[in-house]
Amino acid sequence: MEKSYSVHKVTVQTFRQALVSYLFSINREQDIPKIMSEFYDMDEYPGDRMPLDIVNKEFDLAVSFFQDEYIGLKVINYVDIRPLNLYRGLELVIAPFFKRNVEVPFIIICHLICRYSRLMTESLVIELTEIEGCLGLAFKPVLPAAICKHHIDSVVFAIHKIIKFFTQKNPVKLILSHRVSAHDLHLYRQYFSASAELTTEHTCLCYRPTLNVENNSHVDMSDEFKHFISNGFFINPLHHMFHEQFPEYRYAEQCQHILMTTMGVVHPTREQVAQVLNMSVSSLQRRLKEENVTFQEVLLNTRKKLAHKYLVEQKLSATYVASLLGYRSSSQFFTAFKSWFAMTPKSYKKMYS
Repeated sequence: MEKSYSVHKVTVQTFRQALVSYLFSINREQDIPKIMSEFYDMDEYPGDRMPLDIVNKEFDLAVSFFQDEYIGLKVINYVDIRPLNLYRGLELVIAPFFKRNVEVPFIIICHLICRYSRLMTESLVIELTEIEGCLGLAFKPVLPAAICKHHIDSVVFAIHKIIKFFTQKNPVKLILSHRVSAHDLHLYRQYFSASAELTTEHTCLCYRPTLNVENNSHVDMSDEFKHFISNGFFINPLHHMFHEQFPEYRYAEQCQHILMTTMGVVHPTREQVAQVLNMSVSSLQRRLKEENVTFQEVLLNTRKKLAHKYLVEQKLSATYVASLLGYRSSSQFFTAFKSWFAMTPKSYKKMYS
């Protein structure tokens, strides 16, 4: 059965409120009742989320109303990001660090955004990547033929605003795949305070600093940060919000999601995953047994899946992948990899190149 993708109602509401602010800014407040009457009644959809295709139709309505091909970008400039679920979850995660003057590494904030962006919308999958020595956030539509470019604009700009709030960083470059003309790239340069160019690949926000491949480390973590997370990992509020929005996820799927988020930051253990799920290790093991899987099987499948992604899709070095997968040494990873695929990481990359 085809999956139905959704957008959180708060995300839709913040866009509508930003649209009102935009109308005031261009002295067209008299048009507010007219365009609002064209939008869908949220109460028609049970729960906290609305279908993605309905949200895309609202963007199309806005484009038709304004006769403006860049209306999503212009309106999102007026969005208050504070009500967004993704922002609120990140705030709960990061606030304890701020209170203790402990800096959260930039790449970890980006990683959390990638893993939990579905709290805001399922329209795009966001993935970390490397682009010309920069840390990139790649935005990949889940339904490329269905999602409109105005929706992509709004999501990319909202993520930019969230990152800017928590890190004070602007991207050094914006690469656009959902636009075909370079004529109005100046709008993107203006709104993102970065250079902008077109691509045939995926739309990306590119940031410095670079990934720390040379030192075989996923992130440069301060001693204060290491000490803080050693007493219990900090994604609990985000994952709790995620589980509330997507209760259909089985425990094995939740474990994999947590492992993909935390691997390379903390050592992957049953205890760490159980702590995030707010349950005992014995309860976690019992739940997984009911799904005919063990924690070690979930961990192994997660590592194999990520190993393929990092080596083949992102073309990272095997030494770096070892660190990303939570291995304490490269030799330990090499031994494990050969037991999985009966070949070295180098041979595996060559086979798929």
